[in-house]
Amino acid sequence: MKRRAEHLVQKRDGRREFLRATKLARSIHLALHSVGVDEDWRALALANVTLQALRQKRGGHNAEVNAMLLQTSEIADAVQHLLVVTGQPNAAVAFGAVAAERSRRRASIALLRPQIAEAVAAESALAVRERRLQE
Repeated sequence: MKRRAEHLVQKRDGRREFLRATKLARSIHLALHSVGVDEDWRALALANVTLQALRQKRGGHNAEVNAMLLQTSEIADAVQHLLVVTGQPNAAVAFGAVAAERSRRRASIALLRPQIAEAVAAESALAVRERRLQE
């Protein structure tokens, strides 16, 4: 897939990246696989339909770049909706569960960062004191 402006994705942390349809298809495949559907082509087709639907919803190819900037949460909602509509509600639940687990992981890392920074600072201060005592 060519890199075009309408394929930009705004990540939850604010970064903007080019959309990789294969990454989306892999996530859909994992959700389908978890409920017993092991068909690569189905995941690719669902990813393609999801992206086409989001583009149509946003106004097609003539819209502004910012109007075509997709949010990760928006893509996830569209995938879950499509999975339910196509008769795979269990896969939609699995897809949502993976997203929830990633959110929990991000939140726990965000909570640990200040503690890690304090520990590193304390360790550095201790190392400086030891060097001064040795001199």
